[in-house]
Amino acid sequence: MRRIITLIAAAMLLLSSCMTTISVPYMQPSSIDMGGYRNLAVASVVPYRGFVPPSRWVASLDIHSAHVRIHPGYSRTTAASVASYATEQLYGTLSSSGFFSLLPPDATDAVLELGSYGFDISSELKRMGFDAVLIPRITNMSVSETIYSEPHNEWWTDESGEVHRRIEFDYFYTQTASIEYRLTVIDTSTGAIVAQRTFADRETREGALSSTWSSLDDASYLFRRMLRSFNDGILRQFVPTYREYDVTLMKNKPKLEAVEGAYDAAADGNSALALDIFSKAWEGDLHLPSGYNAALLLAASGRFEESMALLEDVMAAYSSEDARRLYRDLQSIEARNAQAMSQVTGEGSAVSVDRIDGNAIYDMVLRK
Repeated sequence: MRRIITLIAAAMLLLSSCMTTISVPYMQPSSIDMGGYRNLAVASVVPYRGFVPPSRWVASLDIHSAHVRIHPGYSRTTAASVASYATEQLYGTLSSSGFFSLLPPDATDAVLELGSYGFDISSELKRMGFDAVLIPRITNMSVSETIYSEPHNEWWTDESGEVHRRIEFDYFYTQTASIEYRLTVIDTSTGAIVAQRTFADRETREGALSSTWSSLDDASYLFRRMLRSFNDGILRQFVPTYREYDVTLMKNKPKLEAVEGAYDAAADGNSALALDIFSKAWEGDLHLPSGYNAALLLAASGRFEESMALLEDVMAAYSSEDARRLYRDLQSIEARNAQAMSQVTGEGSAVSVDRIDGNAIYDMVLRK
């Protein structure tokens, strides 16, 4: 029985290795259309002003751990250091996308500071050539730390051979950090907020206390992990991203000897030759797999309209669920790709609102 299972597994592996997958590249649009705001000023992250500084000692949860004295893993400067790290991550993420022309945080902060001296912030940024400003702010963050004990028995035997039991305690800690992080985009032409997104997370770590510790591990590590985890979400919100849709070529059934070379060509990466052979087989023999595979290869080369037109012919000739599924998927992909490309070119991204004069909107975003 084991030999049969092994043979079946080997056959399945061989079959899967012979199946060629075709990748259809496309652009996934961002949730926020930033096509009209690719010249973007990025401010430093505003720290959370309500961050509660720690007590001298970490609180204990039970009487047996009450005597343990260990300092917290954070301080009153944690909020500022976390904001500084968030600024590095945000600017690095947006810069590496290649989508924006960015004004770095230190230069953006200097312009925002001019608002305190009566300058119109939007007008100044617009004069410098920037269509929008991104103001990030940590709107909430907290750290919770506790220590607790767990009993265990220790047994020992005295000189007379009598067995004794003694209850000892092991000590543990729990450290939980939470953060809420809001990004606000302000149009410099109108002075209006055009988009806001909030990211939030909570992380906990726990473990055994070491007798050599004077304080818990730095809680900033948890905040840094959460901030790094936001990077992909920030890209999805603000930047069109490259994607691939992977589909396996339809098998040569019913078999047509004339197209065997097309499967070999596709496996070798010669998509042009494979497309030529499949197309001719479809036109000459109405061979279902050839029509399907030719449509797939057309889509992989970015020729979506030709691909779907061919699939319409295939579906008219055959009742193929595979062809219908591919057609529906390519329809969705073409629409998303077109939307993403309009974001890249900036078409249709203008926001029509009345101009808001003065710096009141900046005061609200930065300080309230």
